[in-house]
Amino acid sequence: MDYTGVTLDFSLCIEKLYSVHYFEYSKDFSFHGEAHNFWEFVYVDKGEVIASANETETLLSQGHIIFHKPNEWHNIRSNGKIAPNVAIVSFECNSDAMDFFNGRILTVDNEQKSLIAKIISEYTNAFSSPLNDVFAKHLDLKPTPLIGAQQLISQYISQLLITFLRSGLVQKTQSHTFMQNHSNASLNIILNYMADHINETLTIEDLVRYSGLNRMGINRLFNSNFGTSPMQYFIGMKIELAKKLIREDSHNISQIAELLGYSSVHYFSLQFKKVTEMTPSQYSSSIKAMSPLSNTASVFSPTKQTTPDK
Repeated sequence: MDYTGVTLDFSLCIEKLYSVHYFEYSKDFSFHGEAHNFWEFVYVDKGEVIASANETETLLSQGHIIFHKPNEWHNIRSNGKIAPNVAIVSFECNSDAMDFFNGRILTVDNEQKSLIAKIISEYTNAFSSPLNDVFAKHLDLKPTPLIGAQQLISQYISQLLITFLRSGLVQKTQSHTFMQNHSNASLNIILNYMADHINETLTIEDLVRYSGLNRMGINRLFNSNFGTSPMQYFIGMKIELAKKLIREDSHNISQIAELLGYSSVHYFSLQFKKVTEMTPSQYSSSIKAMSPLSNTASVFSPTKQTTPDK
């Protein structure tokens, strides 16, 4: 029996990768701006930023993503109040379908957020260039990259773009709740409780009493969703907030330790280093290393403000 194969059609093809970044900006960060002959998207993972494109300035909140077309002048800055986390990916794609993204600002759903996380993860499997190097102009391959990492980066970017294309011309605001089923509802209840008591020392017994679940059920819930224990997750929440407070530069290290309910600065520093592999002081210095950019004047002054598509 003779078989006839079908040559697969690709709606999108990622020809080149120029950068993958994940930045934890200070509250006063400002980039001088640039234009380049390839596509770029900026995703706000936490906080909010002010993004500019040509003569338009837009406030982007957590969950928003903006696309910059080739040769479009753009820059980004913090709002002076909130220290944001931002992912930036730039790539070459000459497919006609990319016209959809011209000047578009969208809202990222959970599937798309997962794809962005996978792009960043595979980047670290393929390249040795740091994710937070603002000045990087080329990517350095790892001596022994994980097999298939570059291919997966291309596939994940393509998949991300296709999900936006399929969703239609206007993205609806996505719900950030976990209320899809009973187990996710329980997880949401516990996460909200943790957030409300972030300045305290919680125990697993506290979570059991509040949620009505048993210890095994809570541990299973966190392991299946986050791959870690509830107490380790809570520590991670504390450290993430500590990093944000350090970047906002409104409290010193001792004050931050006290705000987060630590019995001593020494114990806070130990936990901070265990999670981030840096002491709070080292983390603060790494953020301030970007400070020369905040003193660089932008080459244009935006004149018009818009709001994102929802």
